[in-house]
Amino acid sequence: MKTRFPLLNWRQQVALDVGTSTIRAASGLRPLIEQHSWLGNRAGVRDGVVIDPATVAEILRPILDSTRSFGIVKPCVLACAPSDATQEERQRLHEAIMQAGASSVMIIPEPLAAAVGAGIDVSSPYAQMVVDIGEGVTDCALIRMSRIQATAAVRVGCGQISLLRQSGSFPDRHSLQPVLASITGLIDDFLQNLSPEAGCEVIENGILLTGGGALIPGLSRYLEQHSGISVITAQKPRDSVVEGARAILPVVVMLNLLA
Repeated sequence: MKTRFPLLNWRQQVALDVGTSTIRAASGLRPLIEQHSWLGNRAGVRDGVVIDPATVAEILRPILDSTRSFGIVKPCVLACAPSDATQEERQRLHEAIMQAGASSVMIIPEPLAAAVGAGIDVSSPYAQMVVDIGEGVTDCALIRMSRIQATAAVRVGCGQISLLRQSGSFPDRHSLQPVLASITGLIDDFLQNLSPEAGCEVIENGILLTGGGALIPGLSRYLEQHSGISVITAQKPRDSVVEGARAILPVVVMLNLLA
């Protein structure tokens, strides 16, 4: 019996997390690949979105070339974007990956991938809240039954408070207040806009914290004290998005091919 998709079993599948400072790629069972999101003084990504497709394509090309089956068959790619990414920003991401040598590109929201990568049961009928603090964007999402029910994001991330990673504790709180206020303000507004039922479920389940910001000493405790809700940090928060995309990729590919 002939298959409708003769290359399905041969085409590699690549998951991408194109971040402000780091691009992470995962394919099959291979170890993660990490590259800077800039070349020389050329920044490819800012505030969590692609600003220079040509630069990002140049960075990604050797990564995607290494995943070509038989050195010929181009890979299909699942990439992640902030939940508030505009159509133009998503298009630049798509353009960069296609220029780098992908056969096709699918894009999903970062917090959904982060939740899957952190190992939570996204299929649960109970609402679960994810806060992904990346280098240039903080993204919140409410997930129930494998679907995102609500999202909110702000273009502020752990890049603005990276000094904490060097000092090991919060330095001058006054100097950090604008950044902390942006992140806590996002979380406050997000929680206030939830239905009473969803809000109660979040209080019961806690908030899942992912992204590089989750590694900043004291930040999770600060958010917990501010919100009054327990904050659970993912085991490998920096890798949650790309590992979640790696796990989701085979299902997304099949659904798209068989649609």
